[in-house]
Amino acid sequence: MWQAIVVGLIVLAAVLYAGWTLLPATLRLRTAQCVGDWARRPGRPAWLGRAATSVENAARARLGGCSDCGAVQGPPARPGNRPKR
Repeated sequence: MWQAIVVGLIVLAAVLYAGWTLLPATLRLRTAQCVGDWARRPGRPAWLGRAATSVENAARARLGGCSDCGAVQGPPARPGNRPKR
């Protein structure tokens, strides 16, 4: 009996992972934000909020596009402000 429950949980985890991986990036981010909003409501455990934040960060990291190109980043530091090596 318990073996069937363990196998069912493993299959469920695999289905959730495959579904999450195959979702389009924008839908994945929207889903992560909705779950994050739900997890950060008052009365929820702190670990749930931290887990939701890490899921949101992972979803944002896989967006790509203009969010990581050089045009979006701030101006370079002045030569006097750079750390010495």
